[in-house]
Amino acid sequence: MRIAVDAMGSDKAPGPEVRGAVDASLAGDVEILLVGDETMLQSALEIYPKRGKISIVHASQVIAMHDSPIQAVRQKKDASILVGLRLVKHGEAAGFVSAGNTGAVMMAARTILGPIRGVARSPICQQLPTKNGKVLLVDLGANVDCSARHLCDFAEMGAIYSKFVLDVANPRVGLLNIGEEQLKGNDVTKTVHRNLSAATNINFIGNIEPRAMFEGQADVVVCDGFVGNMVLKTTEAAGGLVSHIIKREFRRTWISMLGGLFAYGAFKRIRHDVDPNEYFGAPLLGVNGTVIILHGSAMARGVANAIFGARLAVEANINERIRDGAEELRNAEAALNAAESKP
Repeated sequence: MRIAVDAMGSDKAPGPEVRGAVDASLAGDVEILLVGDETMLQSALEIYPKRGKISIVHASQVIAMHDSPIQAVRQKKDASILVGLRLVKHGEAAGFVSAGNTGAVMMAARTILGPIRGVARSPICQQLPTKNGKVLLVDLGANVDCSARHLCDFAEMGAIYSKFVLDVANPRVGLLNIGEEQLKGNDVTKTVHRNLSAATNINFIGNIEPRAMFEGQADVVVCDGFVGNMVLKTTEAAGGLVSHIIKREFRRTWISMLGGLFAYGAFKRIRHDVDPNEYFGAPLLGVNGTVIILHGSAMARGVANAIFGARLAVEANINERIRDGAEELRNAEAALNAAESKP
């Protein structure tokens, strides 16, 4: 299988992308197409005598993090993001991975690959650690204003990704809300609760609060991108604060420093559990192609895992499953509306 990687996207490009591509190509049966400046990539690859199946696809332009996504996609036609996505569109690559400008990746993917039939919005999702494992949060910021239909689509896509890529047998889907009761929330969330409760293809468990989410009571949690992005950034900020406090306290006395030394192994395992580089990246669902988005600070390990995640998504044929699931949702919604309209 061939996966295209935007080699110019991360904060320290192309180092993490090249190293991650080398690691992934040596560890699995996957061919990598590194997309970016050919001269720079050739130089970066020279330090790896063993590199697996890696090829370079030249792209003369780069979309920077500070670029306007709309203008960049329109004006930088030979940017690494656009070149990589066109490889997917033309069947030269099965999937695309980028740690570049997230807005540009989303816009270019919707423009070049197009949306899956029946899906109006494309959410970004990512796993977060919980007390009992992991939870998939959908959406993380791609869609700040969502209708009930959008959120129902997010639930269906998240459930499919969780089941067929993350190997969760019957994913429990929860709707992030201000209370567990059915009548809590605004008109949109109430409608979502009603429609998902009637959807037979989704294991909907009802409303879920943030505390229950981090206790692991759901496998997939759905919300609009505004709420999801706030949850993600608040979680990251809270984690950083807790880490700072722990380090400060361990440095207070020689006794506490000794205790910190003994606890080093435990802290290392904790850091591993919360490190986004240990996950499959953040898939952009709902487009006609497999697209994985990474944070700009992604390391080589994160790039390699995103490549593995892209391969799993392609092998699971999730886009066809999403297309079928969207049709089931529309049929269930129509049946529900028809039943309620009868006198």
